[in-house]
Amino acid sequence: MNDAKFYFANLGADVTRCVSALQSGNVARYENSLARARKTLAHLRTAGRPEAYEEGLLLLSGLEYARQSNTLQSFGIHVNALSATFSPL
Repeated sequence: MNDAKFYFANLGADVTRCVSALQSGNVARYENSLARARKTLAHLRTAGRPEAYEEGLLLLSGLEYARQSNTLQSFGIHVNALSATFSPL
């Protein structure tokens, strides 16, 4: 698996953890997961696939939009489906 796919799959998992934390009201876990997502995004930026980095930025923007618009459940379902396409299993 190439680095970009690896990091994008990890970013999807990080964002999924953010959604789960927000849905359960665990702010500390959300902030920790968001920090991890940003760190993963930084790795994705250096993976040599700028389009993957841009998609990662959109994914984090989508998380914030879903948080603000109370659509986390739907967003989480779509992130899981997207992430599954990059998973090695």
